[in-house]
Amino acid sequence: MSDVAATAIDVSRLPRSPGSVLDVAKEIPAPADLTVAMARVAPGSPIEIDITLESVVEGIWLSGTADVDVDAECSRCLDPIEWAETVELEQLFVYPATDASGAIVRGAVDDDAIEDAEEPEPEVHDDTIDIEGPLRDAVVLSLPLAPLCSPDCAGICAQCGERLESLDSPHDHPDNDPRWAALQTLLEDVGQGASEDDQGR
Repeated sequence: MSDVAATAIDVSRLPRSPGSVLDVAKEIPAPADLTVAMARVAPGSPIEIDITLESVVEGIWLSGTADVDVDAECSRCLDPIEWAETVELEQLFVYPATDASGAIVRGAVDDDAIEDAEEPEPEVHDDTIDIEGPLRDAVVLSLPLAPLCSPDCAGICAQCGERLESLDSPHDHPDNDPRWAALQTLLEDVGQGASEDDQGR
């Protein structure tokens, strides 16, 4: 017996007559790769789905929402941030083609047809649908490429790496050319020696 994916939904209770509806609310573990550069949904973390399955002529139309917990880093200051996100789910799952006896058929398709065809819709298999693909598409598209801990985050200092809390608190560094560092040290030593001479008089 093959393993059933955690993202598989049993649709055996949904009549095939168009217009029939089945509501499903459950918790599933997050699949891997729900991630962009600086934001992600941790694999295995709980996802609450609340979906409606409706029988249509072509198959089953899925609509609803998924609630996920997002972990990220602020793109300006790199502080860790997290939030809850609700994404919309919509997907058609088609019934596989069958012959007169009801057996599933896989007709031969020429290369030109494959090249011109759009990505096929996912299918209903053995009274189940797997929502991993639609879930991944919806979640990944909702994740920000440059998340912020707050809209007015000032980021970090490019020279020392300290966080700039606000523009009202100046954070300046001497704009000295590092090639003059040795001369600066020499001048400081000379100045200190002159000061000691003045005190000795």
